[in-house]
Amino acid sequence: MLEAIYARESYVALKKTLDASVLRHQAIASNLANLETPHYKRIDINPDFEQRLQKAVSSGNVNQIARVNSSIQVDGSAVPDAINGNTVKLEEELLNLQRNTMTHSFALQVLGRSLNKVKMAITGRVG
Repeated sequence: MLEAIYARESYVALKKTLDASVLRHQAIASNLANLETPHYKRIDINPDFEQRLQKAVSSGNVNQIARVNSSIQVDGSAVPDAINGNTVKLEEELLNLQRNTMTHSFALQVLGRSLNKVKMAITGRVG
């Protein structure tokens, strides 16, 4: 029974979103740690991840959603600083960290509500 819940499009999409937010958090942490490293190149998850996930979700095909993966890559759009060639900008990373935290929290809330409904259905009790 639980396998059917975990195989639903919404659950698989939430899992992909959570996985990507964890990877993005690792990338942001690395970027912040290397803020002053000469010639360090900013990293992030693959820039097409959100678009590919959105397209897969709109298809309604759970297998297509499951095939969408995120990975850490060098951000080719980041512009290097003229002084040391580093492409990390502190303000942008802090903003990205805040956005990523909100995305992660929202996905966890949605998942938690869904699992609470399952728990209520099984036990007959709320909470």
